[in-house]
Amino acid sequence: MNTEPTNVHVALAHWTFAPTTGGVESHISDLARLLLQAGVRVTVLTGEPFPSPIPGVSVITFDWLNLGRVKTKSDSDCAADVDRVRSEIERFVSDMAIDVVHGHNLHHFSSAPALAMNSLHSRFRLFHTFHETWPDLLADSPVYRFWDGNFAVSAHVQRECDRRLGYKPELRQLGVDLERFAWTPVRQRTVPLRILHPARLLPWKGVHVSVRALAILRSEGIEARLTITDNQRIADWHDELSGYRQRILGEVQDLGVVDSVDFCSPTFEEMPSLYQDADVVVYPTVGEEPYGLVPLEAMSSGRPVVVSRSGGLTETIIDGETGFVVDRGDSVALASRLRELASPSGLRERMGRAGRAHVEQNFNAISYASKMLQRYTAPSEANS
Repeated sequence: MNTEPTNVHVALAHWTFAPTTGGVESHISDLARLLLQAGVRVTVLTGEPFPSPIPGVSVITFDWLNLGRVKTKSDSDCAADVDRVRSEIERFVSDMAIDVVHGHNLHHFSSAPALAMNSLHSRFRLFHTFHETWPDLLADSPVYRFWDGNFAVSAHVQRECDRRLGYKPELRQLGVDLERFAWTPVRQRTVPLRILHPARLLPWKGVHVSVRALAILRSEGIEARLTITDNQRIADWHDELSGYRQRILGEVQDLGVVDSVDFCSPTFEEMPSLYQDADVVVYPTVGEEPYGLVPLEAMSSGRPVVVSRSGGLTETIIDGETGFVVDRGDSVALASRLRELASPSGLRERMGRAGRAHVEQNFNAISYASKMLQRYTAPSEANS
C-alpha cells in the first residue's frame, strides 16, 4: 500500500467508537490506522463521549452523534436539529480542511447528520457504508443515493437494501488486519477444548446456543471450556444487554457448567490474544448477521470457526474447509461439530491454515483500505 502523503484529509463518521465494542467500531479503527499508514490525514467523528485515542489520528466527539442524546429525542426533534448540525459540520470541515467524509450507518438512529452532510455535499466528497439495513430513517428522503459512493458490507446486506429500499449499494466486503490478527499454531493437546464466543451479549448473537452446546459436550464427558465476552459498553439501542446477560448467567447455572464458563471484558487491543488462546471460535447467531468480522478475525488467527447459517456469515466461511456451518439455534449440531474439532485428528490445524490462507487471499484489510482510498480520490461519479 502506498505510504506517500496524499494531501487528502478523510473524516470517518459513526455513532460510536472504542471503547464501545462492536464490528463497526473495530472496522473504523482498522480503516483509520491503515489510511494513516498510506499517508492520509484521518479524523474520526463520533458520538463517543470519551473515545479511545489512535496515535496520529484525530478522534473528535460530536454531540449530534451521541446515541444517548439521540435516544431521548423524537423524530421531529431530530429533524429540527439539521440546521444546527449543518452549522457545526460546516465549521469543522472548514477548520480541518476536510476533503472526504465517509459515514457509516448514517441511515440509523437520527436523520439529522446525513441530511446536514447532504446539504454541504458541494464542499467535500461524501460516501456511505451500509453495515446493516435496519432501520432506514432516510427511506423517505434517501439522500445517500446522490453521494459519491454507497457500499454494502456483504451480499446479504446488498440484497436487503434492494428488497427493503429498492436500492442496491456497491458490494465492498470488509477485511481484517492480518498483522494484528496474526497466525499462531493451534495447540497439540486437546484437553480441555478451549471454545471462544466473542460477541456482544445481545439475544440475537446466540450466546445461549453456545452454552447449551457446551453442556452437551460436558454430558458426554468431553472436557471443554467456553469463554464469553462480557463487555458492558456496547451500542444497546433496545436496552437488551442486562436482561440477556441475566438469562445467560441463569442458563450457565441451570445447566451445571459454571465451572466451565469464563466471562471476560477484553479491550480492542486485547482481542488478538483472545483468539490465540482459543482452540476454536463459535459464532452461532440466531438473527440475521449482516456480515460478521469475528469469523474473519478468527480465521486470520489460524482458528477454525463454527457459525450459523445466517446472513453474511456464509459468505466468508467455506463449510468443511475453514470451519463449519450449522443451522440457526441448533445447539446439538454445534456440539457435534465441536466434538469433531476436539479430536486429535489434526482437523483444527488443517482448518486453521486453510482459514488463514482464505483471509489472506480474499479479506485483507490493507487491500480494502487501498481500494477505498482509490475511490476517495477518483473523479466524482455520484450514484444515480
